[in-house]
This record gives sequence, structure tokens and C-alpha cells, in this order.
Amino acid sequence: MRLYFAGVGIACLIAAAWLAVRRVRVVWRGRIAVGRVVAFETRTDDESVSYLPVVAFVDEHGSLRRFTSVAGGSRRPAIGSAVTVRYLRDDSHTAYVSSFLHMWAAPLAFAILGVVALLASARG
Repeated sequence: MRLYFAGVGIACLIAAAWLAVRRVRVVWRGRIAVGRVVAFETRTDDESVSYLPVVAFVDEHGSLRRFTSVAGGSRRPAIGSAVTVRYLRDDSHTAYVSSFLHMWAAPLAFAILGVVALLASARG
């Protein structure tokens, strides 16, 4: 069981680092634009429903870009509402809504899970 928890912990920490590096890259090398929520996607998991905003924005080259956010909530996002978007200049398909939930919650959650799993493996 110790080996299992150690493996899970290491895998979670690797995932956290990979996600964090992607987000930091967008913060350091990316651009900021104002986007609009143009639709939403519905995701059902067990008995809960999440609504992920679909955001459109114009990049610095004047191209219209559209992406589905990586995070959502239990309420439908307001269509037409403005959101701040961070995207990579050389790859505007890599874009995030600029908020803690959309950018940092997943890396943080994986890091916490990884640390907890490693602590569990150390306790035996």
C-alpha cells in the first residue's frame, strides 16, 4: 500500500508541476485580451452538472479565437459577459480565463493530493 500511495503522490506532483508550468508560461509570455462568454458546455458527472463557459476573443493579430474554459460552475455563465483572457502570443489556442479558479485551482489541487498521498505512504 505504501508503494501505491507513493506512486499516486509522485504522479499527482508531476501533474501539478506540468499544469503550473503551462499557466506560468501564459502569465510570463502571454498576452491579455478581453473576451466574451458566447455559449457554455454542459458536463454531467455523477449527479452534478457543471457549466463551462465558451469564450471568444480577438488576439493581437486581429484573429477571432474561441475556446472552452477548463473550469466551470454549477450556474450557467451569463452569455455576453466580459472576461479577461490570457493567451500565448505564439499559440493563441492556449488560452485561459484569467481567474484563480480557471488558472490555478487544478495545479494546486494536484499538488495537495500529491503531498497527502506521499504523507500517507510515509506513515505506512
